[in-house]
Amino acid sequence: MVVQPGDVVVTDFNFGPMPYQHWSLVSDRKCGKGQYMLISATDRTGTVQEETWDVVTQGKKTYVADIQFNTSLSELLGRARTQIGSWDYCVRTKNCEHFIKWAGGLKVTSAQVRNGVGAGVATVAVVAVLAEKPTALKYLGGFVLAAGIAVALTKAAEKTD
Repeated sequence: MVVQPGDVVVTDFNFGPMPYQHWSLVSDRKCGKGQYMLISATDRTGTVQEETWDVVTQGKKTYVADIQFNTSLSELLGRARTQIGSWDYCVRTKNCEHFIKWAGGLKVTSAQVRNGVGAGVATVAVVAVLAEKPTALKYLGGFVLAAGIAVALTKAAEKTD
């Protein structure tokens, strides 16, 4: 895979049985192995860090996403680096997708969060209407299952050359 500084790469991970994508920004700095570093917000560090490719991707399937920014490369990387050690990671409001979009001057949203929560809430409504005896366990199970499926189906578009 050929990457350039400013590209967004997404890596497929799992939270238990549920798949999700981690978004990272390709840096203009290289590590000792000659690979570009990646800048991203993670729950693993609790903030934004600029780390080696191997640490971030952990050998998982990774590809370049088709993301276009409203900023120059220098502004993009500069904005991203201002958050190193400062960004307080939160899966709902300040995750990796939020961070990349913020750094690139885009609307700060997360399709994975939006789709997961939306599907979960819709499923709770269906359980309320259709379940003969709705219980907290049925609501929770329906929410988690639907949210997980929605997140798994929410994939960043791959960049084509």
